[in-house]
Amino acid sequence: MSSHENAFNYRLSLLEGVSYIHSQRHIQRHIPGYVPGHVMSTNNEQTTGESARLSGPETPLPAALSSSQGKSFSPSPGNQPPQAPRGNSHRVEKQRYLLPLFLLVVLILGLIQVASAITRANMHLLVRIGDVQESDLDLNQSLPISPYLLGSNVFPKAGSDSQDQQGSGFMRYDAGLVAGLRSARIRLLRFPGGEWGEEHTLSSSQLDDFSHLLQVTGADGLMQTQLSNPSQQDTLATRASRAGLLVDYMNNRKSIQRASAATPYHPVKYWAVGNEPDLLKNPDTGTTFTATEYAEAFIQYSIAMHQNDPTIKVFGPEISQFYGAGQGPYDSAHNLWMETFLQIVSRYEQSHPNAKFHLLDGVSFHRYPLDNASQATNLLLNSTGEWNDLISSLRQNIRQDFGHDLPVAVTEVNTNPKGDVPPPDYAALWWADTLGKLMNQQVEYTTFFSTQGVDAPYPLFTARDGRQTVMLRIMQLFAHLQADYIATSSENDSVSLYATQDDAHNTVSMLLINKEMNTEIVHVRPDSGLLPLSAWHAQDVTLKGHSLVLLTLHRNGTNEAYTFSPAQATLSDPTPGIRYTICGQQSEALAITC
Repeated sequence: MSSHENAFNYRLSLLEGVSYIHSQRHIQRHIPGYVPGHVMSTNNEQTTGESARLSGPETPLPAALSSSQGKSFSPSPGNQPPQAPRGNSHRVEKQRYLLPLFLLVVLILGLIQVASAITRANMHLLVRIGDVQESDLDLNQSLPISPYLLGSNVFPKAGSDSQDQQGSGFMRYDAGLVAGLRSARIRLLRFPGGEWGEEHTLSSSQLDDFSHLLQVTGADGLMQTQLSNPSQQDTLATRASRAGLLVDYMNNRKSIQRASAATPYHPVKYWAVGNEPDLLKNPDTGTTFTATEYAEAFIQYSIAMHQNDPTIKVFGPEISQFYGAGQGPYDSAHNLWMETFLQIVSRYEQSHPNAKFHLLDGVSFHRYPLDNASQATNLLLNSTGEWNDLISSLRQNIRQDFGHDLPVAVTEVNTNPKGDVPPPDYAALWWADTLGKLMNQQVEYTTFFSTQGVDAPYPLFTARDGRQTVMLRIMQLFAHLQADYIATSSENDSVSLYATQDDAHNTVSMLLINKEMNTEIVHVRPDSGLLPLSAWHAQDVTLKGHSLVLLTLHRNGTNEAYTFSPAQATLSDPTPGIRYTICGQQSEALAITC
């Protein structure tokens, strides 16, 4: 054999030895009980039968690395091949586990962000009116709307006789009026309405007619008791006792005052003492009531009325105007009417802590923003902002005097008290914005003045033929709102926005009121960010001048709209109808707004 062949064989033997060492390391990692530096043997005392079976037949050492005596190969420290540091191996192993963990965390955070975006898109709507910044409608934040927000004053039935005058009744109670009240979902009727109740004394037949009207309309009653007594001179105690007997007649089916058990019966829960006492003559003095005199009379009335039915709710002071806390009106002694009344009644209640009922269950007043609304139309439309301060300041006074909240009742409200009325479209826009402000302020009771029987200020039905008016149209629009109010932050002065939703957050209805003559574009969309994921459909609305649109969005459904344009009234059609459309299905010829 040549020297080249010997050198080749020697290098081959070295390579076989290195391969052998790597194979032993592999065995060391995967075979239990293996001792490095020793040849696996079935006769080795440290090798179990199981490890022997795993190791297989003994692997012979290459000739260049075995000793001539056949001893096992044990390389000297100087002959060992280089090995990778053990720390690097651990870092590799950690990186193999950290990378999937990192990706999992990123995935979870991403899913949370997507879920949050979807939730926000489903519970937040953005509304932009014209070029004004978008308003956020947070469906997580809403308050219930009082079922008595929509109410009206009614008078005794036409042709009926009061105790003091034949034929003194003057309001229709026909089927058309009943249907109109029901279409507007009017839930509260104040009776006998205005100054009539102080000028006349109700008869039992008129009381029965009113009970029947409550039955057929599905409304509750709010009755005025007579504070004065024009037909005869009685003491305050006698007049208060007469008010208690009136409660007994209306709320006690077995009252001895009832001629027959077959007479209409509908208990009345809400009551008021007198009508506009700040303008009324006190029978005991012959001069106009002061706030102190009325408060003392109110206490006696409320006690007598509650004694006949402790469950009733009695309201006061029923003054003809209220301008806000500290703003009046004042009485002849220059005392603030509202503040004086609240202080006297609250002191009485606090001095009688064991009474079984509250004397005052609600604070009531009337509001007519203008005496003459025929010319000051823009002032009329701008007057609706007063409600925010007026109601909030009143509630603060109530809490200061009584230590708790009391309901607020606006028992007469219209543009002006007498005949100087504005154009019908201005009156309708004012009434819509006023109702929206009262809803925003969580007013518990509202009774519009009036239903029918007078032509000024504008009623719900005309006096001559009982035709529905623009004021009823507004209440019919409000009847399509949902049960809970959503606060809004719209900063557009020319367009008012009021939003509502149902309890399940599945339906959102928003009322848009354009008080200017210019057309406005309104954009409504879900707050979904960059994700096109939402249960709500975006909607653009064209809001014409002096018009109203009630837009309703259904979760995972279509959008719909009710449109009313009071400015389109003509001589032949003084009260335009409310138009309904399903958004996306209207014809261009109809000029529907969505």
